[in-house]
Amino acid sequence: MDEDLIRDVKLNCDISDAKYWGYFSVCGLLMRYRDLFRSEMGLKPWSEISRTEIAAWIEQKEARWPELEQQELSGLVIDGNSFHPFDVTGINQALEGRGLVYGAGYGMYLKPTFFVAELRSRREVSGLTVYTTAKELVRDLFTSPAMLQEKTVYLRLEPLTVLLLYKHSELNARGASIIEDAFTQYGLSHRQIMDATFERRMEETALRYAEILLAHELAEDAEEVPEWKDILSLVAGDRLLEHYLRAVKDLVADTSGHGPLRKIIESRDRGALGLSIALAEGHRRVLYPELNNAYRELTLNGDWKPVEQARKAGYERFRSKRDELVDRFRQSGASEDFIAAVKEMILK
Repeated sequence: MDEDLIRDVKLNCDISDAKYWGYFSVCGLLMRYRDLFRSEMGLKPWSEISRTEIAAWIEQKEARWPELEQQELSGLVIDGNSFHPFDVTGINQALEGRGLVYGAGYGMYLKPTFFVAELRSRREVSGLTVYTTAKELVRDLFTSPAMLQEKTVYLRLEPLTVLLLYKHSELNARGASIIEDAFTQYGLSHRQIMDATFERRMEETALRYAEILLAHELAEDAEEVPEWKDILSLVAGDRLLEHYLRAVKDLVADTSGHGPLRKIIESRDRGALGLSIALAEGHRRVLYPELNNAYRELTLNGDWKPVEQARKAGYERFRSKRDELVDRFRQSGASEDFIAAVKEMILK
């Protein structure tokens, strides 16, 4: 293991966490603490955690934040060569043959995010390099199960498994639901014991659903708008606006002819459709109610046509919203007028 690299990446993770922890809700931060603790301790996502141990770990972590808040992200050194922390292409070329993959990017609230993981596979898809990761060796508080950075896509199985487990844990509380139907399609019932069979099926589910996430990232690349990064930078710090803008962008990719819904429809993957609906939150769910209606029709009569109709209609609407946002951004010259226009769109 490249211990020096792990140490240096962890420092950047800690610096990022120290500067951005306040953007998360209390509940969200506690969930991220638990996930990061399991990851750092090498525990499985469903392992029980000692309250005493995690409390001491959190206290130790937070004690360093005042000092870390004053530091800048540092470069990484591999075999005597220095790399900028966001030079993912150069760093991964330097790591080739070591069974590791490095990831970096900007998450929600433009938080810098980093990780090093064991490499499961590497492939080229539609002009993009796609890394699928296994066990994560170091990461920050923010995780995304799939991430597009320039021409590189990361499919992170460990965070995806954690996300699926959270959704699976809701089954007992909610009873029959889209989530229950989705997991049933993958052979996972709400009364299933967390044994070797459960672990294997959850891993299979994560691998299968990772391909749906890949379709989303491929669509994001195909639907890329050059100004979008500047738009997100302009609203940085405003949670409502950023969540709305990201939801519009995500929904364009979801409904695109290059995207995950098209892939789901073509493969008739009802489980993936259910998971996609169940995993959607906030504006992403509110802005697209017709997908739920199409799903209900599918479960009643097995007809996929309403799903395809909802996809096409959704794409036209979300692409129109995105284009309107970009046009207003161009016209306003990145001023307060644009922010006011976005708020007006949200209230419609």
